[in-house]
Amino acid sequence: MTMHKWARASRDWSRHVAPVLAIPAIAIPVALASSAAHAGGFGLREQSSYYQGTSFAGTAAGGDGLASMFWNPAAISFNPGLSVEGNVTYIAPHASIDVFSATAPITGTSLGNVGVSDMVDNGTLPTFFATYAWDRWAIGFGVTSPYGLVTDAPCSWSGRYYGCYSSIFDMNAQLSVAYKLTDWMTIGGGLNVNYINAKLTNAQFAGFAPPSNNLYAQVNGDDIGYGINLGVLFTLAPGTTLGIGYKSQISQTLNGMLDVSVANIVPVKSVNATAGLTLPDQITASFRSKLDAQWTVLGTVEWTNWSTVQELTVKAYGLPVSTLDLQWNDGWFFSGGVEYQWDPKLALRAGIGYELTPVPDSTRSPRLPDTNRFWLSGGFTYNFTQQFAADFAYTHIFGETSPILLTPADPANALRGTLVGQVSNGYVDIISVGLRYKFDAPQAAALITK
Repeated sequence: MTMHKWARASRDWSRHVAPVLAIPAIAIPVALASSAAHAGGFGLREQSSYYQGTSFAGTAAGGDGLASMFWNPAAISFNPGLSVEGNVTYIAPHASIDVFSATAPITGTSLGNVGVSDMVDNGTLPTFFATYAWDRWAIGFGVTSPYGLVTDAPCSWSGRYYGCYSSIFDMNAQLSVAYKLTDWMTIGGGLNVNYINAKLTNAQFAGFAPPSNNLYAQVNGDDIGYGINLGVLFTLAPGTTLGIGYKSQISQTLNGMLDVSVANIVPVKSVNATAGLTLPDQITASFRSKLDAQWTVLGTVEWTNWSTVQELTVKAYGLPVSTLDLQWNDGWFFSGGVEYQWDPKLALRAGIGYELTPVPDSTRSPRLPDTNRFWLSGGFTYNFTQQFAADFAYTHIFGETSPILLTPADPANALRGTLVGQVSNGYVDIISVGLRYKFDAPQAAALITK
């Protein structure tokens, strides 16, 4: 091979093959993903670098970002030919738990006011999407993490009976198809397969006066559940789309172990345990409108049926041994954003959002210190070629200060004592990077000469 041919082959490899290999490499660490919840409850919204730049405005209305299928399966028809996308998002949350007063169960002994300076752990969230669209039919596949949570406190803090370490790991595989009924209407639907693993730990009251009470309980279980996704995409005018997507509830029965130990080290008892959990259904409505060659405006309204989560009961030998009284409400998210096409290669994005937590003040727990929050995001896309593009986004979330008031007046807390405090200094920094590759690049029109 001549030096000229070798150089040309090297350039072709770097332009066409390397990006394709890089995208699956991003998605491979899905099994490592665990994170703090940032979509209300323990949901995760951060599935896309492209849409994060607008605070997830326009997610269900289609666009160059393949992750739109996560919210609306009809959107997989938006990009013709074969396309793949990989995203990696780093989430750095912060929330403090300030304790005003805490008492032990039954005895009423004071546990002091030792709080937690940072209750929520950082996490990394990878996702992967692939779509193929023909003239009318399209098919899409995605691997995502719709839910996740890691809160961590030493089991010596004043609220230890209400939680020490809690984690939720979730991975979802989505397969969807779409069909273009007319030039202005596309429908879609598919199947979701969801794996979830949960681990909850807390100090266990044993009838001794603190601090001699050093029993700890841990519940760890997992399950696979199934759901459906449906959607419709309307093209209202050239460059203007309206999308509505639906994801069904998923019923999960976590099967695992309930372990009791001394000082969280010496095992005392280990039994089989189960816990039922219904993951909520969700409706997302979005629009995307291209005002001119440079400006595009986007918006999203999303409803999540978190009111399905009323309590979490752990059973052993078929009998309830622990109940978390949650009494969650429905969750709402609103966002708006803009996109500016700086030049043929560079597109800039910005967006704001506001989210209403499903967690009521009366049952807010240190296991999940969720509050209302305000989103502020920015991002960009750089098209290296017509086929290969990179997305980048940054978000800062401002959390509200919200109360914690947990007492034995709720029968579920009879053996947890009293915890009065607040969630404060809540914020999140999110950085996301994505790569997209289109195998079927747009073909330039042939030059006709006479």
